[in-house]
Amino acid sequence: MKQTILFVGGGTLGPVTPLLAVLRRMKERCNDLDFVWIGTSSGPEKTLVEAEGVVFFAIQEAKIPRYLSFKLLSWPLDYFRARLAAEKLVKKIRPSLVVSVGGFSSVPVMRAAKAMKIPCAIHQLDAEAGLANKAVASMCRLVSTSFKYDVQPFAGIISEQIATPSRFAGASIPSKTEAAHFFGLEVDAPIVFLVGGGTGAVALNNAVDHHLEKILKLAQVIHLTGKGKMGSEQKADGYVRREFFDEEQMLNAYAAADLVVSRAGMGAITDLIALKKPAILIPIPQSHQESNADKTGFVIVRQVEGFEDRLIDKIASLLNSEVQLRRLVDAGHSVIKVDDGSALAKRWLELL
Repeated sequence: MKQTILFVGGGTLGPVTPLLAVLRRMKERCNDLDFVWIGTSSGPEKTLVEAEGVVFFAIQEAKIPRYLSFKLLSWPLDYFRARLAAEKLVKKIRPSLVVSVGGFSSVPVMRAAKAMKIPCAIHQLDAEAGLANKAVASMCRLVSTSFKYDVQPFAGIISEQIATPSRFAGASIPSKTEAAHFFGLEVDAPIVFLVGGGTGAVALNNAVDHHLEKILKLAQVIHLTGKGKMGSEQKADGYVRREFFDEEQMLNAYAAADLVVSRAGMGAITDLIALKKPAILIPIPQSHQESNADKTGFVIVRQVEGFEDRLIDKIASLLNSEVQLRRLVDAGHSVIKVDDGSALAKRWLELL
């Protein structure tokens, strides 16, 4: 009877793309494993997971609100429903191992798995340990991290630093000429790729909408808005606007770009490091992304009053300096180890 590994993660692409990299390495190492995925119904992960030929199930995400909100009143009921759904699925799937890199969808699933004596493992992507991973760390046989810590981030639990998976590590990267032509852009003019993560970033989208004419005087633009956030269509020479990219499109967007402007989720940061792309990071205010960004050597523009003008100025400054762009290429390598998912795949398979 085949063993089954259950992957858990979704809501945004942050906990999804690293897991996909590990899943691929596991497939290469073992051809006698089955894979199943539990994610959310609202996130963008279902399309990517099913494209890998993996069975996908969705449960309600019982996320604890970060701020005072009426959702705090409904959260206990939301979690109860998520736990019931998780128990039913775990009993149905009967996995040999449950793995995750974070996200609140993992909590009810791992607690259900623990109750059935099924081993679990987590990898902490962000510099700050997330609430979801803190909630399940004590239930896991292996807790690993992207960063090295002087003080262990999970009280009483020893973690080990392991290379963070990137789906683009070791990928065959198109040339800039091929990638520019892929989007119908000119090869000889600079290209900036602006991306707000898998679900998009309203603040970044607004910055582009408000200052598109200024940005297009500096460079051509590939703009990924996020699903449902296309807004009013803007047409201009040298401007490509899309709400979602599949993996091939995303790789071409990175390959075409002379400079990337991005949120500071670990999925984005590891992709930037793997592909050696210079970047400006705009972390979500008052979130773990600020700590992520501070750990890298990328340029950071804080999302505070006047950030749109500072962003335009920084884009202009970097595009006018080949030296600065080259320095940014190696940003983050000394702090964050990145690979194609092999290291984490090896460690997790050892738990079977």
